[in-house]
Amino acid sequence: MSTGYSNQYGSMDSIFVLCETCHWCATYLDKSRVPNDRCVVCRSTAISTFPILPNEEFTFAYIVKSAELN
Repeated sequence: MSTGYSNQYGSMDSIFVLCETCHWCATYLDKSRVPNDRCVVCRSTAISTFPILPNEEFTFAYIVKSAELN
């Protein structure tokens, strides 16, 4: 579906971005603004991106493992 809004302001594809190192994440509404080389927080290059389709929802969960030092 093409609209004047998406043509005027670029792609309207939503992208979920996750840093595999520090777990920073964000949803970008314009894929042209997605950081494609480094995390904006820790500068790691371990970045994953997931496209989000219209009317799609998902959950993201993780468990923080703690280490006990003796």
